[in-house]
Amino acid sequence: MTLSDQYQNMPKLLKVSEVADFTGTHERTVRRWIRDGRLGAVEHPSGLRIPRRALWRFLGLDLALSA
Repeated sequence: MTLSDQYQNMPKLLKVSEVADFTGTHERTVRRWIRDGRLGAVEHPSGLRIPRRALWRFLGLDLALSA
């Protein structure tokens, strides 16, 4: 599966736990990235959500999608 396929198959807004699973980290780490301003997130009625574009940008994969 290509990066573009993975990106398209992801939900547009990811839960903190989904980002933690995807990155192989703990939820506390993801929340720290958000708090430090390194990872963008939005408030959602059921909790924080991370736009998939923000995750891709954070991981440095944003350029891979535009190529």
